Amino acid sequence: MSWAFLFIKHNVGKVYKYVGCIRDIVPMTFPLIRLDTNENPYGASPKAIIAYWKYAKTVNRYPNYEEYKNLLSSHLGLEPDNVLPVPGSDRGLQVLLQYLSKYYERVVIPSPSFLMYTRFSRLCFKKVEHVPCWLGRDWSSVLNRSGSDAVLLMGSPNNPTGEVVDENLVKRLLEEFGIVVVDEAYYEYYGVSMVPLVRDFENIVIVRTFSKAYGLAGLRSGYLVGSRRIVGEVTGYTGPFDIPAPAVEASKAALQDVDWLRMVVEKTNANKALLIKDLNSMDGVYAYDSKANYVLVRVGDAKSIFEKLLANRILVRLVTPEWGGTEESFLRVTVGALREVNLFTCALRNALRN
Repeated sequence: MSWAFLFIKHNVGKVYKYVGCIRDIVPMTFPLIRLDTNENPYGASPKAIIAYWKYAKTVNRYPNYEEYKNLLSSHLGLEPDNVLPVPGSDRGLQVLLQYLSKYYERVVIPSPSFLMYTRFSRLCFKKVEHVPCWLGRDWSSVLNRSGSDAVLLMGSPNNPTGEVVDENLVKRLLEEFGIVVVDEAYYEYYGVSMVPLVRDFENIVIVRTFSKAYGLAGLRSGYLVGSRRIVGEVTGYTGPFDIPAPAVEASKAALQDVDWLRMVVEKTNANKALLIKDLNSMDGVYAYDSKANYVLVRVGDAKSIFEKLLANRILVRLVTPEWGGTEESFLRVTVGALREVNLFTCALRNALRN
């Protein structure tokens, strides 16, 4: 065993931070700055990448979901029957809503919200109700739409606002709605989950993904968490091997590499703080606080600013009224590596001046 291997093994946290520093200087997508899809700019855990390639020699075999579910449930403090692996949280939401449409009449969506909530809901439900709620509003308007016939679908942290809900509010919502679905795609950046409520409430389902903080967006790996009954019945809406075996192995390795995840979260949150401070120092710009890896930015003539940034090869997301819950247009900006953040704020200043 070489001295280099021993050094890395016993100093993995320091090595990972060094790699993160390199990514801050030389972004993975440079010179194209991708700040539009909330990806992890530091990439996946090296252990996850190695696990993916190691499995290449046995791709003739189907994945072992039982071992995967045991690992996930142990990580969550639940039982394997409480977990359902799915090919990305998008697909997980789609099959979940398809199942729920058999028992509930409508979907209530606090808005503005992730566009796919609406698109998937409309495929399964005739009644889809958007309720302006986020952006500092209270939840009374949502509670006014409650009922045992309704599914409440929301994110925490919420996309695109970055806001979150606390446990007491979720408990009240569980009493008022037939079922509550909480999308925790960005949970790792926040660190507070509603998963423990699964032990006490039959009518909550949590949606998770490996696409964001874990950096496996290209592999489409996620999972649902809920009661044994719901998870068991939703399983009937999925295929026996929906997630490719290499994605399963990479997800398992990523889940266990806590040092890499810690590095990604720490660097992202540090860059986010700098980004918000810099944005709020600009005239005519307001950046909302966020618990995720993106920031919602209010700026005059957002479409024009979006186009000017695009002309400079910087991609952000234009948040239009289609997202619901707002009459204004905003920009949603992914927190990238440090150089990406600096290039964005510089380009934004130039766009505002012009």
